[in-house]
Amino acid sequence: MNHLLHQAFLAFDNGRYDEAERLYAAVLAACSTARYEQYRQVAHGLAFTYCFQNKFDQARELYARLYRLAQEAHDVRWQAIVLHQQGVVERMAGNLGIAQALFREEYRFRLSYVPDDHAGFAANLYEQGYILLKSGDVAQARAIMHRSLEMAQQANDAMCQGCAYRGLGEIYAALNERDQARVFFLRGEQAFRQAGDRIAAEEVQQLAASSL
Repeated sequence: MNHLLHQAFLAFDNGRYDEAERLYAAVLAACSTARYEQYRQVAHGLAFTYCFQNKFDQARELYARLYRLAQEAHDVRWQAIVLHQQGVVERMAGNLGIAQALFREEYRFRLSYVPDDHAGFAANLYEQGYILLKSGDVAQARAIMHRSLEMAQQANDAMCQGCAYRGLGEIYAALNERDQARVFFLRGEQAFRQAGDRIAAEEVQQLAASSL
């Protein structure tokens, strides 16, 4: 089972989403909900794969099931994670208003139950800032994205820092502040390389080239 799970992850990481779906589904079918920690990992992998295939209804259904399981297990960290992923589903589906409402719900939940999870707050604030940017509220997006960066730095999480730097690069590019945007894009690329994510680092390079 672990071999299949690893193969599913590799397929997803390399953009072979149909293969990843098949492998994740095979593992999930053989995985009992009684093995909660393994089940949640596999279900999350399959639901996220659905998102990249634009199978949003399947992703919604699976995340709803996973949220109920996290509630039954009194697993507040995974409740927060699933709330976040439900927001991601709606953002990827183009439902920005619904997504933002879910991210705000997640933020309130984190304040109450996992206030020490700085990386989680960084990811949440990144999404909120990104949606504000896409909605045209660039000034508010900038303030929120700077808060995301602060949380990422407190967490000492290179991946979260890379996302926040990339977001700030996009925001300052939208404000036509090219020198500042260039600084943030460069820091984003460096953070992603530190995190070992070569693909994300190259995407920031491409984004910088097309934005500046």
